[in-house]
Parts: sequence; C-alpha cells; structure tokens
Amino acid sequence: MAVTGTRVLAGRYTLGEVLGTGGMATVWRARDEVLGREVAVKVLSPQFAADPGFLARFEREARHAARLSHPHLVTVFDCGVEGTVPFIVMELVTGPTLRQVLDEAGMLRAGEAVRIAAAVCEALEVAHAAGLVHRDIKPANIVLAAGSEVKVLDFGIARAEGGGGGTRTQGVLGTAAYLSPEQASGRPAGPQADLYALGCVLFEMLTGAPPFSADSAVGLAYRHVHDDPGPPSARRPGLSPQLDQVTGRLLAKDPAGRPPSAAAARAGLLAALNPDATTVLDPAGEPEPGLPIRRRWRPRLTEAVLAAALAAALAALAAVLLTGTAGHAGSAAPPATHPAVAPTADQTPGARHTTPPGAHRHKTRKPAVTPRHASALPPAAAAAAAFVGDLQAAVADGQVTQQAGQDLFSHLQQLLFGPPGQNAQQIQQQYQQLLQSYDQHRSQGDITGAAAARLRHALDSLGAAVGAS
Repeated sequence: MAVTGTRVLAGRYTLGEVLGTGGMATVWRARDEVLGREVAVKVLSPQFAADPGFLARFEREARHAARLSHPHLVTVFDCGVEGTVPFIVMELVTGPTLRQVLDEAGMLRAGEAVRIAAAVCEALEVAHAAGLVHRDIKPANIVLAAGSEVKVLDFGIARAEGGGGGTRTQGVLGTAAYLSPEQASGRPAGPQADLYALGCVLFEMLTGAPPFSADSAVGLAYRHVHDDPGPPSARRPGLSPQLDQVTGRLLAKDPAGRPPSAAAARAGLLAALNPDATTVLDPAGEPEPGLPIRRRWRPRLTEAVLAAALAAALAALAAVLLTGTAGHAGSAAPPATHPAVAPTADQTPGARHTTPPGAHRHKTRKPAVTPRHASALPPAAAAAAAFVGDLQAAVADGQVTQQAGQDLFSHLQQLLFGPPGQNAQQIQQQYQQLLQSYDQHRSQGDITGAAAARLRHALDSLGAAVGAS
C-alpha cells in the first residue's frame, strides 16, 4: 500500500505536509487525532519495507527508542505497520538543524561548540545506558530547538547493541564524513563509534570543516582509518590546548583510546571550559580575538552515505549506496521555518537558514586551509574510488545486479581496510579474491554490457596500484 493513498495511519495519525524526503524514508507533519497534538511521522520507503529482516529491525529499534526519555532526545511516541507501510511517530521539534546553522555561520564560537557537544553527550549517555547505539551522529541529526535547546534526532534507526546477531546484519548506517574507523572497516559499531562521530562534529563546529574531505565515500572512509586530521587549532589558531586534547581523544582511531563513556566525554568537554580559555571561548558572544575574516564557507563535497555495502549487509541498503542516493532516512532537513523532525539529514537545497538563539550570528569564514583532494589519496585508495564510481554507474544502469555490486564492494572493503600489519602477499590474495568475484559474477550474467570492460579496466588499475603500494 502506497503512502500517497493512505492519509491516515493506524486510524489516528492524519498526514499533512512532507517535511523531509530521502532514500530510506519520508517524514511527514501529522496530527494525532486521539490526543489532539501535532507530531512527526517517519514512513519507511517501500524498497526497505519489502525486506522482512530490515522491517523487523526497524520496528524493534523504534520500540527501544520509545523507552528513552531525556530533554536532549527527540521523543518517540509510537510505531507500527499500516498494511505494508512501517512508520514511527515522534515529537515535532521547532528549530534549525546544526547542519543548517553551520552552512550559514561556517563555524561556531568555541564555547557554543562545546555546549552543543556536551548536550549531545548527555543524550548519548542515556541511550548507551539503554544499550542503544545511534550510529549516525552528524550535524543534520542535531536540532537547535527553541531556547537554544539541543535535541538529537534519528535514534529510530539506531541498532540495539548486541541485537540482531550475525555479521551480515552489522551494516554501516553512518554518513561518511562522520564515520568511525571501525564502521569504515566493517566492524561492529559500539558506543565509542558515537563518540568518534561527535568528535568529527566538534571538529567541524570549531574549524568550519569536518576533519577529513575527499571526492568519494571510499576516500573519506580510507582517511578515517588511516589519516590524522591534526588538532583543530592548526586550522583555527587561538583555540586552547584543552580543546585540541579533548577533540583528539574523541577522534582516536582505536575505540579504547576514546573516552570510556559519553559521561566521561562530557566531563572532558566541560573541563576544557577553564578560566585560561575565556578569551578563546568568548561567553559574551562577540567575535573571538584574532579570528580571521574570510569568505563564508559552504561544504564543497556532498555528504554521501557509506551504506551497508561496506559490511556486505542488507541488499536494500547496498542499493542506496550503489545507486548514488545521498543521505539516509529523511535525506533532506526541512527549512528552518518548518519544525525540524526526527529523522532528518542534510538540508533541502534552497532552504532558508535561521540561526537559533545562542548560536554565532557572525558569518565567520573558514580559515584558509586547503583540504587534501582525491588526487592526494594513496594510489590504492584513488583507484578504489574510481572503481566504486564505475560500479555505482553500472548498478544504476542495470548492467550490474545489486547483489553483484554488494559482493564486489564487500571484497573491496576487505582489501582496503584489512587488519594492520598485513604483508604484500596477504594484500595480493585479497585483490585476487576481488578479481575472482568479478569473474564469477560476469560468467553468471550478473555483469553485462559495456560495464564489464569498464570494471575490468578499473580492477586492473587497482591491481597495479595495490602492487605499487
């Protein structure tokens, strides 16, 4: 049953305007006719609703999220399935997302950035205590509501820690710019993955850009695993050593090197607000001394979802990546003049920005730091990114089946993000497995047309790069 033909769900939720639409779900403004209140209803897209395993997990996790209660968490009221349409009912929250604020301001005052990060830690502490891992902390999932209240969205698609079992279900649901090294490597994401993502968000609030940039999701994932972004003060001089230290700890490659809990992370953030840092933190809200005035910066790169194909998880989620769909459940946040609802992702093009109370109202500009581009990637990573581009196009054109694309991407992940200390022979073995997977799928008719030659050429280039690395 299509949602377009169903204006009332569960006999009580009357759907109104669409507030956000993406590859995984659509978010509607709705009215709860029983309680007489406005709510947000997130409706899962048909291609995901058709997967029984994903549907069961969706409903299970919504019920987990409904048990959470905290001022910094968007409340989940209800969930259900109307015919074949699964949905989650949430509170309607008024205010822009942090994504919208950063797009407008470029960066925030350090004190404001710490305040927001500390509030997110409070929300994470409650969720982690309940065994729920968010898995997709990013600016688009943080709302700055009325009165400067911070609200975390999207726990409705988080995965209950320890739930679901086998490796085939431990998919990556995060956004590549904020993806933890363990998620990029296809390993399970625990609470420390949320802290790493928060470190990426904090880094962006302080500097105007995420810690890493690249021209593809593969390149971003590679950087999260292998590269050091350096301290925020290297991009924005004048930030305190304490802020550098707490940000660096959140961004530790090894989860064990990060704070042991969200509560510990919050304590570290608040400790950075010391008297010696008052000239940097500027609680009065004026521009910070010495902050250079430069052009307003907007992200050059589209935030792409590194979906479950990284872990060879659900075929439906792999299709999100391989067909080039950016964002996940609700891939466009509503304009700031609309209530922000859970879940949202990146803002709708052309949406009007509104800076909430307490946010930096000066359009500060990004420090003159040139990010490393894809051309600066190691040869193997650059060749892998090219291969993924060809693979995305081939799946979109129907010349490669979704299952074959998922399988090839899984082998590529193992090649790029294998355990540390692998020797050249082990790397070559993983490349040969990728090549054998290609040959097998081609012989079975899963790879056809001009895509077969393009992919083979890309694999040859990757093999040469792997041999030279």
